[in-house]
Amino acid sequence: MSKHEYTEKLKKQLAEWEVDIERLETKLDQASDEYKVKLDETLAELKSKRAEIKQKFDKLEDAAEEAWEDVKEGLELAWDSLKLGFLSAKSEFMDKEKD
Repeated sequence: MSKHEYTEKLKKQLAEWEVDIERLETKLDQASDEYKVKLDETLAELKSKRAEIKQKFDKLEDAAEEAWEDVKEGLELAWDSLKLGFLSAKSEFMDKEKD
């Protein structure tokens, strides 16, 4: 996969995760107090990981064509962590109906 194809794939996934964060924030506004605390903590963690991804993504975009593979490795580790966080949040807060 070329650098351009890879960055486009990541941009698309980031955009999807932005929508997921917005959905979670909507649920936060409607949640009971106990549920709200847990969801708020999850959102804070996801936003922190997202910020880390954006920093690494910027480095990837700025990397020379020859060096982008090295930058890609660090990005993929952070990416996997964020992906697992979203999967966990979706299963806990989006896929189940809670009061």
